[in-house]
Amino acid sequence: MWQGYSLMGNELLNAGYPRTKSMEMKDWNQPQRPKSHRQETPIWLKERVVQVRKDTRKCALKIHWQLEKEGVSIPARTIGVILKREGLVRKYRVKRVKYKYLKATLKPGEMVEIDVKYVPGILANHQYFQYTAIDRASRWRHLAIYDEQANHHSIAFLQEVQERFPYPIAALKTDNHATFTNYYTGTNKRSDLLVKSLHALDVYCKEQGIKHYLIDPGKPAQNGTVERSHREDQEKLYEQSIFKSSEDLRYSVRLWNMYYNDLEHCGLNGKTPNEFLKNYQLINPPNVVA
Repeated sequence: MWQGYSLMGNELLNAGYPRTKSMEMKDWNQPQRPKSHRQETPIWLKERVVQVRKDTRKCALKIHWQLEKEGVSIPARTIGVILKREGLVRKYRVKRVKYKYLKATLKPGEMVEIDVKYVPGILANHQYFQYTAIDRASRWRHLAIYDEQANHHSIAFLQEVQERFPYPIAALKTDNHATFTNYYTGTNKRSDLLVKSLHALDVYCKEQGIKHYLIDPGKPAQNGTVERSHREDQEKLYEQSIFKSSEDLRYSVRLWNMYYNDLEHCGLNGKTPNEFLKNYQLINPPNVVA
């Protein structure tokens, strides 16, 4: 019925009759256009998103936070769509299984992960090593470059972390390398699992009142925070830099670590490690005796 009425109205209009309200009846058989059109993201904004991704390799959420600080508002989902269309997303061969974990709230210094990373390549006919310490609560890091892995370097590095970190360190977690423990080396390999002598790092931790935890053998995921930061170091520092000398290496690592501590983190809801520590100090000030 409505279709016939619409066709008759079109014939009247073609014959020269003026349009009436009855002729404005909708033809329900014809597809209806939306009343409002979605505004497409401007080209300059798309180019800016792509440029930030190529320069910093940040994820969509971190790009959203960076552009927000620059005064540009664009949803993280839109940024993800742009990166996917441009082929700038990471491709995984195996679909990852998502697990739901109950995350315990940690205080700054309550757990610090320490690990050693080989500096890729040989510099001046010598192999260098990067010592890394990262606070689980704030993601604050400290890096140092040494020319060898040794017990005294592990202690010296921990002392550096204690001097630079604004809160006392209650516990640290390391792997089972000989620079951190002698639990699985030498004469300590016994069936009764008794350690004959303490490692130098364990002696220092005992003196400082610091608990030293070890991950299970072959389980680097238990030190996942520092392992994840090592991947950032590999992709964004070592694969994109050429060092001329050991001084140049140490200087570049120092600059990169400063940048990392001022970088937004998803685990901190868009805050940087330095911002987290500053806000935590304002919310939880030290006890003051009246």
